[in-house]
Amino acid sequence: MLHYDHVTYNRPRKVKKYEKQRSFMDCPERFTIIEASTKSGKTAGCLVWLFEQALQGKHGQVYWWLAPVLDNSRVAFERMCTFISDRDLFRVNQSRMTITLSTGAVMFFKTAENPGRLYGEDVTAVVIDEACRMKEAAWPAVISVTTKTKGKVKIIGNVSGIQNWAYDLARKVEAGEKEDWAYFKITADDAVEAKVFDNDALNAARQNLETGEFNQLYYNIPNVNESNRFCYAFNEKRHVAECRINKENEVYLSFDFNRNPICCAVIQCSGTDIWVNEIIKLKNSDIYNLCAVIRTNYPGCHYIVTGDASGRASWAMVHDGRNYYQIIEKELNVPEDRIQVPAANPLLKHNSVLVNAVFQHGRVRISPTRASALIDDCKFVQVLPNGSINKANRRDPKQQSDALDCFRYFCNQFVHNVVTGW
Repeated sequence: MLHYDHVTYNRPRKVKKYEKQRSFMDCPERFTIIEASTKSGKTAGCLVWLFEQALQGKHGQVYWWLAPVLDNSRVAFERMCTFISDRDLFRVNQSRMTITLSTGAVMFFKTAENPGRLYGEDVTAVVIDEACRMKEAAWPAVISVTTKTKGKVKIIGNVSGIQNWAYDLARKVEAGEKEDWAYFKITADDAVEAKVFDNDALNAARQNLETGEFNQLYYNIPNVNESNRFCYAFNEKRHVAECRINKENEVYLSFDFNRNPICCAVIQCSGTDIWVNEIIKLKNSDIYNLCAVIRTNYPGCHYIVTGDASGRASWAMVHDGRNYYQIIEKELNVPEDRIQVPAANPLLKHNSVLVNAVFQHGRVRISPTRASALIDDCKFVQVLPNGSINKANRRDPKQQSDALDCFRYFCNQFVHNVVTGW
């Protein structure tokens, strides 16, 4: 219960019970960006937040709800009018879509269809709704009108592709590159757990929508097919940086067993941080030579092994009667319980969603000197109309994808939970 100028206010019970919603509402940073699934409570949370900000305001102070088009603003305006239960606390101007509280503070519900008209006022707090669908020119206007007041800004929306200013901004904030900013992600699973969304409705959406559309709407994974790139969320500026092996920590080895080249990714990870230190590709070679290179380059390390599931198959026996993983176990002295390989390789369609979610939400760093093969695969590997990877010309490095295969096997085994939240 809060008291503002003789007004007693109780935050809605649903908000009190929804921890993830409260977290983005109450974070102390001036700027907040929230990528949230449809019907997960982002709009309701920000309506409550804007009202609470205005309730603390003074006569003449201005608060904005800003949406891409007029219809979006009107929906929020009407919800806010319904939300305020004390009818003596405010008065409404329907034509201007304003709500004036008894404190004299005014909430405006505006459109960014013409960003040039947003300049001029001093605004105490702003909610930017449906940010990824809003014109980019609205963002500098919001910075301008909140400069004098040092007003707080909350940016909310569903993920909608990757070619928009809000997506780029979210990635910078998520990576910790901007001061006085906070990033939040809310998925449909969070909403179901908080009982603001029904699990049956979520399952119905899963059955009725194409996988890419479903994951974008409900799990904040962009649905993009940019020139049919497999790794459409890969960004050289974000994901390419030098990294070094820390021999005190576990080293993940992910294998792909094509004969020419045979390939292994050398990776370390900690939480959401993933460092691809090296891609070892050997032409016209075998598993014994590959293991010898690993022993030479990474002596004394504690290995965890994964990779192509076919390496366990009976047809993958090498000349001495052992399969690839049995040879790796012996050659690298890896305990059997540290060889973690699934029974079957993941479907490419599902793995594409996962790999791009890792690039979007994880802090991935790929060495430009020792893992350039993976960088090339991320830039050039294409998906064919039937969902398979284009490997028509194995002599073309852009159609081999061995390094990408190693990386996606690693993601599938060790960071598969990224789709539903880290």
